[in-house]
Amino acid sequence: MKKIIIFFGAIFLIASCSTFRKVQVLKEALSKKDSVQMQLFSGVSKVDSLAIVKNIIEKIALTKIDFKTMNARLKVDYESASNADNYIVNVSLIKDSAIYITIRGAMGVIGLKALINKDSVVLIYPLKKNKNIEYKSLGYLQEVLKIPFKFNTLQDLVVGNPIFMENAKMVSYKVNNNNQLEVGMLGSLFKNLIVLNNDNSRILQLKLDDVDITQHRTCAIAYSNHVPVNEYQFPMNRELIISAQSRLEVRMEVKEFNFNEPLKYTFGIPKPGKRK
Repeated sequence: MKKIIIFFGAIFLIASCSTFRKVQVLKEALSKKDSVQMQLFSGVSKVDSLAIVKNIIEKIALTKIDFKTMNARLKVDYESASNADNYIVNVSLIKDSAIYITIRGAMGVIGLKALINKDSVVLIYPLKKNKNIEYKSLGYLQEVLKIPFKFNTLQDLVVGNPIFMENAKMVSYKVNNNNQLEVGMLGSLFKNLIVLNNDNSRILQLKLDDVDITQHRTCAIAYSNHVPVNEYQFPMNRELIISAQSRLEVRMEVKEFNFNEPLKYTFGIPKPGKRK
C-alpha cells in the first residue's frame, strides 16, 4: 500500500520543481456572499464583471497544454502520517494512451515500475522474489486514493493542466488580499476553488472539496514558477495535499522534461514468473 501511495504522489505532481512551500490555506469556502466582493472590476456593473470572470475561467479551462509525448525526470519528497521518504522518478507519457513510471530509491535501485493505460494498471516490483507483477483495473486505484479520476484526469495532472473544471458551474468570485482573483465552481463531484495569478492568465492554487460531505475528501494543489512551452505555461513548482481517511503531502523537483520527443523511460512487461 505504501508504494501505491508513493506511486500516485508521483503521478499527481510530475511537474514540480526546486523550491517548495506549503499550500496556502484558502481563506474562505465557497459561498454566494463571495460574489459581491469583486474589487477587481470596480466601476463595472455586476452583470458585466460576471461575464468577464466567466470568460477568464472558460479560457483557462480550454487552454490546455497540447502534446503527443512527454518525458520527465524528477525528485519526489513525500510525507504521510506514518513515514516520509524521497525518490527519483522517471516518467514517459503517450497522450491519451499510456503513462510509464519508474521509481528509484536509495543508491538508484528500482523499487517500482508502473504502466497506466486507459482502463488498467500493471505494477512491477523488481525486488520481489515471487509475484512481482500485479495487474489491476483503474477502478482499483481509484479506490486506493478515494478519488474518482479517469485516465485523462491523471494525464492532466502530469502535464499541469487544470482538473475537474469541465461542466462545472461558476458560483462565486472575489479578489483576495493579494489582489488575486478567487473563483468558486461547482461540479457533480467536487466544489472547486481556484486562485489565479495577478494577470488572470494561469492557476496558482486549486482546492477540491467533495460535494458529498460524508466522504471527507479534500485535495489541494499549489502551482508556481511557470515556464513557457510554446504558447502554453508549464508549472514547474507543485505541491499536493490529499486528505481523506489519511493525509498525504507530496513535493517534487523536476530535473528535466520535454514534450514531443521520443520516449525515454518506457519498459517491457515481464512474462509471469519471469524476472526482468
